[in-house]
Amino acid sequence: MFEISPDIADVKTLQIGDTVNIAYRNAILTRMDKVASGGIRERIETEVLQPASDGEVSSTRSVEFVATVLKIDRKNREVTLRGPTQTQEFDVAPTLSLDSLKVGDAVRAEFISPVAASVVRVGTAPQ
Repeated sequence: MFEISPDIADVKTLQIGDTVNIAYRNAILTRMDKVASGGIRERIETEVLQPASDGEVSSTRSVEFVATVLKIDRKNREVTLRGPTQTQEFDVAPTLSLDSLKVGDAVRAEFISPVAASVVRVGTAPQ
């Protein structure tokens, strides 16, 4: 599921059965600190609602969790973390340092979930 801002596309014009291309960003880690977890993983979700246009509301979901580092790709600034419910690859914000991070570390991290960047009906753009 993707949150789609009314500024991106008027999804009211889409119909069941339409094929669409959705461009989106991978979840972005915005905070990551090493912690002593004792193998315990947890997850806390927060949703922030933001007024948009025409009475519409868009939302941003922030998730804070304790996870284990499984893989680090310093060149592409990506990390794979095993959290309490799933294993997921994340883009890492440019402000976060990966220098002291190693596979097996327990981290308390926070990410912003993906949002749609563009929505195009295959063959025709939504009006």
